[in-house]
Amino acid sequence: MSTSATRAPGAYRIALNRLRESLGASGRELACLGSILVLAAVLRLVSLPVRGGWDSDQGTEMLALRSALASGHLPTFGPEAISVASSFHHGALYYDLLLPAAWLGGGDPTWVVGEIALLSLIVVPIVWWIARSIAGPAAGLTAALLAAASASLIGYATFIWNPTLVEPGAAVAFLGAWQALRAHRPAWWLVSAVGATVAVQAHIAAAVIVLPLALAFGLDLWRGPASRRVRICAWGLAGVGLFMASYAPVIVSELGHDFPEARGMLAYFRDPNSTGSIDPGLRLLFATIRILAWPLTRWPMVDRQTASPVAFATAAAIIIALVWRLGVAGKRSAGPADAGSGGLVALDAVSAPAVSAPALEGFGVRLIIAWLLLIILALGIGLHAVSEVQVQELPTEQYHVVADPLVFVAVGLIVAGLWRPLSRSMGTVVRRMVAVVAIAALLAWNVGHWPPLTAPDGGWPAAQAAATRLERDAGSSPMALVPLFESKGDDAYLYPLVRDGFTPVTPENASTVVLLCDSYWLEGCGGTAEARWVAANATGRGLVLVESFTAAPYRILTVYRRAP
Repeated sequence: MSTSATRAPGAYRIALNRLRESLGASGRELACLGSILVLAAVLRLVSLPVRGGWDSDQGTEMLALRSALASGHLPTFGPEAISVASSFHHGALYYDLLLPAAWLGGGDPTWVVGEIALLSLIVVPIVWWIARSIAGPAAGLTAALLAAASASLIGYATFIWNPTLVEPGAAVAFLGAWQALRAHRPAWWLVSAVGATVAVQAHIAAAVIVLPLALAFGLDLWRGPASRRVRICAWGLAGVGLFMASYAPVIVSELGHDFPEARGMLAYFRDPNSTGSIDPGLRLLFATIRILAWPLTRWPMVDRQTASPVAFATAAAIIIALVWRLGVAGKRSAGPADAGSGGLVALDAVSAPAVSAPALEGFGVRLIIAWLLLIILALGIGLHAVSEVQVQELPTEQYHVVADPLVFVAVGLIVAGLWRPLSRSMGTVVRRMVAVVAIAALLAWNVGHWPPLTAPDGGWPAAQAAATRLERDAGSSPMALVPLFESKGDDAYLYPLVRDGFTPVTPENASTVVLLCDSYWLEGCGGTAEARWVAANATGRGLVLVESFTAAPYRILTVYRRAP
């Protein structure tokens, strides 16, 4: 046997031992974590080409990536944010991160989805790390398992959409902040800034993450000795500088164009549709249910009406259990001399270089609860889409997915509290049975609500097939693609046409005119809607129907050829 072959296992063991020592985890625990990661990868990567839905948003994103690659210039703005009053954009870093996959895949969207799926896997070990460092292996493995099997996270990992990068970015941000506090290493604030930058650039509502991070940074300054505060400030300023640098192109554009983005955002928050008119208490109640239930139940995207009691019960159980967990953590972190002093004494105990496990756990539990509370308060009061009573049929969960990693950690902390042995064996058995039943119920629910292995609209392959059919109908003649619902556009089919080399023209210059009608938004698709367009447009004269077919659910393509 060669020398290099004999060295490989030894090097692997040394690396594994170092990893175990640095994380404080046993080999068995790391094996369990590895198995959970494999499960998470399988659930996200199997049948990936047909997993994700394909509609106008996905076509728009791929057109933007294609344009950036063709021009050689990084985008200044990200996707347009929907606003009733005015227009503004999410960050362009979302595009920058996906450009390598778009380039390697030659514009094949499956490569981009693959990168999103791989980035989503980051959430699993991060929630394990945070939860484990607070309350031990039971907390970490529970958080990781729930994140791996989460129907909502799996759904977000398998299609192209800018909010899909919020969860991995937020997970990195929370990990950096927690490690800076726990390990007394200010350099982690730069890691936190990287994660926050990704999350906020992916979706502007994720800017709420600044509040919990600011709280954590203030705690780090307050707890640290004067000699360390200078380093904390230095690394904090470096993080702020990195965050601001990611917006440098936008800032330059704003200065030269009378601040259209800033004015658009202000108009959004002045618009009455951006906030709710119901009682603030009710708004916070509904926001709490949505934020806590979404990553564990995928509600309200699935079983919108019938699963409402499940979502309410899940959120209520988490709230009650966290209150219980807070009391348990307070008792554990308080010693005989400070048992009546409350959380402040325990918090002070964490500032010492050597921290007892109960004190660290108490601090961590309080911090996770405070972070969740801040996000719920800010989003519940500030964004109507998070706290609306009548849940829309359109997706609105993207406004609060920034909290998803914290929800998994919180459930892990609850399970760890239940798993801890008591002085009476019967009590230990009962509590552990409760924990097992709760985990099993959550896993069973998520398994029953995993996204299908083939998207209902057929995904990218179906869109490509529809575009090929249109190309065959048009032959070599100029073709126009007209969306009857203009707000949605036609990018779902424009992208595969452009990628195949077609250059659509205006209807008046086209020999073949294709009308795209979305029956979700319009009535009369496949008949009267198309006939009205032909009658109302002078360019519609002389058009002869070639064929009409359903390219995907709700989407009908009708092909006309201009008579000689």
